[in-house]
Amino acid sequence: MKLLFIFDSTYPYYTGGIETWMYNVCERLIERHEITIFTVKKFRKDDKMGKFENINPKIKIIPVKNLNHIPVIRHFVRSYVAFINGSVTIHSMRRAIRGYIRKDEDYCVISLGTVFAAKTARLIKNEFPNVISIVSNRSLHPEVLGETYPGVKNIAMGMERKNLETADSIWTNGEDTYQILKRKGFESTVIKNGTDIARLEDTQPYDMKKMGLENKFIIVTIGTVQKIKGYYEIIESLKILKEKHHFEAHFVGVGKGNLDKFMKYAKKCGVEKQVHLVGEQRNVVAYAKAADVIAGAGGGGGYGMAVIESMVSETPIVAWNVLGYRQMIRDKKEALLVKPWNSEALAEGFYYVAKHKEEGKIWGKAAHERAKAFDWNNVLFEIERELEKYEKK
Repeated sequence: MKLLFIFDSTYPYYTGGIETWMYNVCERLIERHEITIFTVKKFRKDDKMGKFENINPKIKIIPVKNLNHIPVIRHFVRSYVAFINGSVTIHSMRRAIRGYIRKDEDYCVISLGTVFAAKTARLIKNEFPNVISIVSNRSLHPEVLGETYPGVKNIAMGMERKNLETADSIWTNGEDTYQILKRKGFESTVIKNGTDIARLEDTQPYDMKKMGLENKFIIVTIGTVQKIKGYYEIIESLKILKEKHHFEAHFVGVGKGNLDKFMKYAKKCGVEKQVHLVGEQRNVVAYAKAADVIAGAGGGGGYGMAVIESMVSETPIVAWNVLGYRQMIRDKKEALLVKPWNSEALAEGFYYVAKHKEEGKIWGKAAHERAKAFDWNNVLFEIERELEKYEKK
């Protein structure tokens, strides 16, 4: 089958979990399918966040340009211009895809995201009857856009609805995102995120002595350093731990983001010496294995790769008691789940793990066993099962 993946990323240059999913899925699917990836041409000057290497040469990657490639505009794209840039990307990709596909061959277009990438797929499907459209819902895209750029939510929601109504199939990356789309009136199929269990099991713990953190109680969280990942609440929990329980905890934040504003907040809370934001790291499981506890304080959706990697590490997890985490880890079975977005509850959870280490070890081992369901082999089985519905017999 001819598969076309489209998403507004600079693949193969790494920016987050979506590229990890793309790499691992496509490298495995290429054995049975012809794959072309439509993405955005690199516009950053450096590769400090990394790049996926050793991509199978059979996989075609076709990059397009958008406003990020115009020097005088690039610096403004993080403002509301980003929303306009999404529309520019749509039409750049549409032109590239129209010049690529043929009307006498069948294609399956898989768009990662329900707004911009999915609109590209919708426009292509309207023009080419030989195209099957699958929309893969990777997050609450319209809601995130509305939070980031107040005033655009209704526009994004309307765009998403049209895209999903046109799609032949919808994939969601978790039970929580499935329920959200169902409330919007759309049925979907859950396709897991995955990880390479064997490789992560062989990863050695990071040497915390390099950071001067030996003999400290170490809290690690994995993921982009931003508000939605619960960084403010974690910092507030450190303040509570410092004042209430009289022991020192150290927080190692792993992931890209605006580090300065969180360090300023840590200083305001009087815990700046306890907060270490280590920036973008690819080998996050090494930090998770070196920790005493992992904080699951994010507000994203789906089977989060950060959660899966945390589970593999066997380090006890304290996380919000919400469906996003409950679909993967159960309270006092594989983790300790606490009242969501509550700094006091999070602090008490950390303190409980510090005082009940043997119980935490039991949760960690159980989480590791549960993580095996998310091995890439299982993910590929689910994807192939769905693609078979559209293969010509």
